Amino acid sequence: MLRLFGAVLVLFSCTALGWGKSMTLQKRLDQLREIEKIVHLLLGEITYRKETLPEALVRTSQKTVPPFDEFLQEVSRQASLFQGECFSKIFKETAQHCLGNSALKRKDLEVFVQLGEYLGWMDITLQKNTIALYLEQLKQEIQSLEKELPGRKKMCQSLGVMAGIFLTILCL
Repeated sequence: MLRLFGAVLVLFSCTALGWGKSMTLQKRLDQLREIEKIVHLLLGEITYRKETLPEALVRTSQKTVPPFDEFLQEVSRQASLFQGECFSKIFKETAQHCLGNSALKRKDLEVFVQLGEYLGWMDITLQKNTIALYLEQLKQEIQSLEKELPGRKKMCQSLGVMAGIFLTILCL
């Protein structure tokens, strides 16, 4: 009876691991879409409202979800202090601190941090062009992920169940 109970626990645990991994894949897609929304909002704040970058970041943070709202508020707060650090350094350090535990891959964060290197020190036209280029790259990444996500999610879920069955058979 105890072996059967252990086998059921192993099966459910492995299944839960597979489902957890598939949920992480979905969360990455959701976070990339949130970044796309953030960049569109920032573009509007900078180009149409003619806001300074710290003000634009605060206004944008009010329309985003965690962990991005905290990230934008912290970048804005540090940029407003004028302690002699360049904006790109503030953006990078805050991104690593606030977004390091997100579902984003390291490559996603590196590309996002590169956007921060070009914000705040160029004129509005160059910032618009840089943001447009980043948005194009981001859209391509999102489209690619949307195409492969259903198959990858199903694979993770199936592998979780199959690993549970395999381990259950081994243990019995």
